[in-house]
Amino acid sequence: MNKLHKKDFSIAFKTGTDANKSKFKKEAVQGEMYFATDSKNLYVAETTAGLSDATLSQFIGPEIFNVTTRDTEANIGASTPTNPAGEVNIAFGTDTKDFYIYYDGDWYIFNNDS
Repeated sequence: MNKLHKKDFSIAFKTGTDANKSKFKKEAVQGEMYFATDSKNLYVAETTAGLSDATLSQFIGPEIFNVTTRDTEANIGASTPTNPAGEVNIAFGTDTKDFYIYYDGDWYIFNNDS
């Protein structure tokens, strides 16, 4: 795994459709993320599910969360996008369902642990 600013990091998220987010609400832990591949909405659990479902914050895509590159992991890893200073490139692996962030000359993988 690559390091960003000399720190290890890992972001886990689940993917599915907007129709299946109700299942996510029943099992979510506060701070966990869910990406709806059909609507491109990103949800973040505000609370942990227990006796009641978790409450979610919704970030409406693609206006907020725009992933313009959708390709295989091999093709993403072989690419070297040009980013303006301080910006990143976000890609979605169509074969792995993982997100890839290109920053400062390296690709960082955010694994889909669904």
